[in-house]
Amino acid sequence: MMKSCYVSIFSRVWQKMVLLVVLGFFFIFMSSWLNNVMFFEFVMWDLGGSVFSIDFLLDYISLMFVGTIMIISGSVIMYCYWYMDNEVYFLRFMYLVYMFIGSMMFMIMIPNLITLLIGWDGLGLTSFLLVAHYQNSSSLSGSLLTALTNRIGDGLILMSICLWGIYESSWVVYGLNANQVSLFFIISLIFGGMTKSAQMPFCAWLPAAMAAPTPVSSLVHSSTLVTAGVYLLIRCYSVLSSSDVMLNALKMLSLFTLLLASSAAIFCFDMKKIIALSTLSQLSVMMFALSHGLVFVSFFHLVMHALFKALLFLSAGAVIHSMMGSQDIRSMGMVWSKLPFSMSSMFVANCSLSGLPFVSGFFSKDMVLDLTFNSVVNFFCFLIIVPGLMLTSFYSMRMSWMVCYGMSKLPMNTISVKEAKSLLIPYMCLFVGALFMGKILSPLFEGLFFYRNSSLSEMMTLSLLFVFGISYLSVSHGSLSMSIKWRGSMSFLFSMWFLEPLTHLIKNIFFYFSVSVMKGCDKGLLEVVGPKGVYLVSSKVSLYNENYQSDFFLKSMISFSLVFVLILLVLSLY
Repeated sequence: MMKSCYVSIFSRVWQKMVLLVVLGFFFIFMSSWLNNVMFFEFVMWDLGGSVFSIDFLLDYISLMFVGTIMIISGSVIMYCYWYMDNEVYFLRFMYLVYMFIGSMMFMIMIPNLITLLIGWDGLGLTSFLLVAHYQNSSSLSGSLLTALTNRIGDGLILMSICLWGIYESSWVVYGLNANQVSLFFIISLIFGGMTKSAQMPFCAWLPAAMAAPTPVSSLVHSSTLVTAGVYLLIRCYSVLSSSDVMLNALKMLSLFTLLLASSAAIFCFDMKKIIALSTLSQLSVMMFALSHGLVFVSFFHLVMHALFKALLFLSAGAVIHSMMGSQDIRSMGMVWSKLPFSMSSMFVANCSLSGLPFVSGFFSKDMVLDLTFNSVVNFFCFLIIVPGLMLTSFYSMRMSWMVCYGMSKLPMNTISVKEAKSLLIPYMCLFVGALFMGKILSPLFEGLFFYRNSSLSEMMTLSLLFVFGISYLSVSHGSLSMSIKWRGSMSFLFSMWFLEPLTHLIKNIFFYFSVSVMKGCDKGLLEVVGPKGVYLVSSKVSLYNENYQSDFFLKSMISFSLVFVLILLVLSLY
């Protein structure tokens, strides 16, 4: 009923979303022609000396990112009509999605640190409500962990605002070369961005947010919540570059996050968690490129990752939805013949995630690796980033192979929902971006660096290696044997190096402390010395006064009578 009401209000929503996607592609292409930086200031009110205004910054970075979000959000909203078909609270869900997208738009366009909190806090609030949409124990736990981790980032951003106001008179931080900025400001800004982008040690909330509906996951893990921290640090890099110590710390933390996510995904069989861990590894690549000063390359990979990761989530959600909510890839097999459109999209998205030549993900990853290895980088970084990226290809292709061509472990056909033809529209919108957008936009970023693109022979060699890897997976069937052989290490890797239980333990300690404070202070000491204590003292005083006043009239009359009789007796004697 809610959905029919929503459709009656927005009867032409599909046409509007297709128009939104077309505008998104138009904005991306127009961003390459935008050479000027336009700054807009809207005065909300002016009361004498008190002025409140909202600033908007429009350049090719913000325009390209807004176009990317328009493509993804339009595709996801069209996808919601199929995925959330039987949802009771469909109208509420769609309003939250719109608020979530609007918060990200504000976060992209606003350069002012104070009004930036409109989008920054809006992302945290709406993500909490969207993750808790199903209202079960896992969604509640995931939403609380997401909200608490993001509140740490909110506090750090507020601290950076206070520290920024000490040295600067303007709140516009983007593009400024501040020489007198405090080191604590840079620390709070970097770690505030790391909480949103789930870098170590704040990375446990990202897999926990998988309890949200798949359309929400496609937004959260592609272009909105997780990219907010990377985007903020990209914009503020001119300020961050004044501290080499913090950039080196960011480099080390991003490398460890890459290794953690890649190693944890090897033995993971939950489809959505595998994709979440792949998001974590790609965010680490962006942070690593940013720490090397490759700001525009990091942004290029952010845009490419947003396009193919949204496509990967939508196709994975179609498989999960069609198999009655099952997310275990070991129970899936031979889905290719039943869901051909979704499997084609999943394969292309995984190829782009793996960095297969000639697709979008290859151009951004190749640029990151080439420019990194041509700069000053130590051997330790090389030993971490290369295996991390190789493992990304391994677990991505393992997931595709087990879902598409693996042997089904179930005794009966579990495909309960057929693949709708309406999914072709959102698939094609993102398919174009995941397949061709990297080649189209790479010349725009190549001109900013001394970069030599990979030759045709090199790309063909990588493609052959990729084919050999797929052939090995099809022949060896080594995933289950590997899990049995390394069973002792599975618990360590599957729990993200015990970071997940540690984070949940900290969360439980926090709630236990909160309950203790509530019982000891709010319901204890504060009640005794506060309103409850005042009530008890007032009640006792009132009761004493009442008792005293109730006997006062009788005692007064008796005393008056005795005095009157005594006076009469004295007078009678005389």
